Amino acid sequence: MKSILEGVRVLDLAQVLAGPFGAAMLGDLGADVVKIEPLRGDESRHLGPATGKDSAMFIGVNRNKRGMAIDLTSSAGQEVLQRLVSGADIIVDNMRPSAKARLGIDYATLEAINPRIIAVNVSAFGTSGPYAGRPGIDPLAQALGGIMSITGHPGAAPLKTGSPIVDATTAHLVVIAALAALRRRDHTGHGELIEVNLLDALFNLQPTIMSQYMVADYVQPPTGCGSELMAPYGLFQSLEGDYWQITALTQKFFGNLCKALTAEHLLDNPDYATNELRMQNRAILEQELAALVSRFESTDLAQRFANNDVMAAPVNSIPAATRDPQLLHNGMITHTEHAALGTIKTATLPLHFSAENQPGAPSAAPVLGQHNTEVLVELGYSQEAISELLVQGVLHSEG
Repeated sequence: MKSILEGVRVLDLAQVLAGPFGAAMLGDLGADVVKIEPLRGDESRHLGPATGKDSAMFIGVNRNKRGMAIDLTSSAGQEVLQRLVSGADIIVDNMRPSAKARLGIDYATLEAINPRIIAVNVSAFGTSGPYAGRPGIDPLAQALGGIMSITGHPGAAPLKTGSPIVDATTAHLVVIAALAALRRRDHTGHGELIEVNLLDALFNLQPTIMSQYMVADYVQPPTGCGSELMAPYGLFQSLEGDYWQITALTQKFFGNLCKALTAEHLLDNPDYATNELRMQNRAILEQELAALVSRFESTDLAQRFANNDVMAAPVNSIPAATRDPQLLHNGMITHTEHAALGTIKTATLPLHFSAENQPGAPSAAPVLGQHNTEVLVELGYSQEAISELLVQGVLHSEG
């Protein structure tokens, strides 16, 4: 059975998160992704907790890739790159224009080698305009894009998200851009340069927030785990102190919540008859609900909420989230074989196709230079030529 992107070759020259994760998801869809790293490796190999030589961050972001470590500043390294580009469909990078030109991966050079190449460049703020060329990472985009100003508790300092959501959403835009360009190339026969950046990605990630301001001149304040739109909405603690996020989107769900807590008397209170009235009396209502929720253990709450169709969920820790039965049922975590670590757990693509088209289990991230020989042989290099590249220091020795 053919994979969705079988036959598509992707070159990943990006580092750290947004670009590499986008390339990994193209690999999820069946593309042959070749990650090209400097001899020291992608910077993310050295960031954060590690098992063995590589960080868990790198392993999590670089699944489904064959890895090469090449000195692209050398003439021999440039020859390898040109051979790779000539047979590639997509190239992903996050280098600044000067570095791209120096390494021969500016679009003019790529297009001259392969007019069908699709280049997806990831930057912090864009390659033109007042911020062009500035260094930037996820939290800087969060600061500029407004999300930090509405995240956190009322009256507290601005707060970034715990997870690097800007990098992650930019990675998804890399995939969208690549797939759209492939479709366009089907009609035109030509590749193109597409630019995505963290700042634009974050703006796009906030459709309701930005529309509320641009259309209704309303700026949402920080609300913690609460809401300015509906009540009840927020965190409540069970008898043993576990946190639950609970909300009542409509009158129906408010009624369901009251029934689950054996608190039908709240439905008879005229102060809570509509969402507007509940918002006006939110503090008192949520105090009453907090007292009610605290009477029950979490296992009892879970059953009550499920039986009564209540909008509620426990606040999982990260370890608990990886054990969540729905995530496991959805196949979001699987096992794969890593060249140095053996069997490891890995995340999978959150798309569920029909059974005959569902992508297979992902391969593990490569150790540094793991597939140098394999890919070079495919490019026509002899074993003697590969050995000479190793002697010259053009390649990192395979792990």
